[in-house]
Amino acid sequence: MKLTPCKIKKFYQDAIFRVFGIDDDDPIFKDSNKYLKRAIKESVHLGKKAPGQYAIWSVLEIYCESGIPNATDINDFGVEMREFGIEGDSVSYNADKWHQVDALVNLLTDALGNHERYYHEPYNDAVVNIYQEPPF
Repeated sequence: MKLTPCKIKKFYQDAIFRVFGIDDDDPIFKDSNKYLKRAIKESVHLGKKAPGQYAIWSVLEIYCESGIPNATDINDFGVEMREFGIEGDSVSYNADKWHQVDALVNLLTDALGNHERYYHEPYNDAVVNIYQEPPF
């Protein structure tokens, strides 16, 4: 199967939702994913057709201003964890989650018989570009 940029876009949209979405089977979180779903639909663009044109040679350009977490944030929940008496690691790096997104996409491309690898690279605090690794 030939992987087109449109297919890679769909793979990344699905992977972003799987990694950053909330399990909405619980009635408490019934509508919690609607903002993320809308952001994924509106903010993932093909590199050559992206409105910002930050890196036209990228496969995708993803805007993280309306609900998709960016790849540069570091979240420290140490104060909150101490307040509620919770032990454990209190720091979360969004880059780790983006590596999970890349891993899901690459796992799917491998399963389809293609050995092309894709990776994210933050352009700035609001834009993440997706590139294809060069063959070696």
